[in-house]
Amino acid sequence: EHGDFAAYYAVNLEENGEGISSIPVTVSLMNEWGVSVEQIQADAMMADKNRGVQLVDMTQIVESMIFGGTPKNLLNEKLDMETVENPMFCLTNESKMNGASLLLQEDIRKQIGECLGSDYFVIPSSVHEVLILPDNGIFQVPELNAMVQEVNETQVERQEQLSDKVQFCDKKTAVMENAERREARLEKEKAAEKAEVKGGIHGRLEKAKAEIKAKESDKVPKNKSKDLATAL
Repeated sequence: EHGDFAAYYAVNLEENGEGISSIPVTVSLMNEWGVSVEQIQADAMMADKNRGVQLVDMTQIVESMIFGGTPKNLLNEKLDMETVENPMFCLTNESKMNGASLLLQEDIRKQIGECLGSDYFVIPSSVHEVLILPDNGIFQVPELNAMVQEVNETQVERQEQLSDKVQFCDKKTAVMENAERREARLEKEKAAEKAEVKGGIHGRLEKAKAEIKAKESDKVPKNKSKDLATAL
């Protein structure tokens, strides 16, 4: 499991233009092979990478569908986002099948952040690919979630749906989390900081008042202090 996503392991028996024929790796199969979950995980991640990681500009994908040609793989590039007219990218593999799983690899998430030079949103398009949008202040999480839900309901087959929820990825840490929950967490942290600042100021005022009182008591004449002591 990784955040909102859950991956399963499979053995590809056949893969062609029509699709993929595969069998899932079950516990009984794994035991029969005599391998650990850790080994299956490592092998599956490496196999996924070996299928060719691609980060492609969506505009180039559309142009290639109309005019032919091959979109450029931008994964190892460092883009100047100010020159990109419609900043939307697609992460998938060379076969365009079951490519969304590449998102689970930390080094790939980091490469995407370095390419864009910013944090980014992950749009769960389907099990075959995810869309990447830089966090440039234009996109709002509720609107993105609504868009994903509508597309899933009207255009994506149930077995190919990945999620209804948009994810957010931090460029520096490569940590990916549910974008909606992230915003709620940040709001909570901001409220806690405000309360702490308020409490801090209040504490300082109380301390200052106590210090003033202490100084004033020091100024009381000795005879008055004696009278006060006697009264007490």
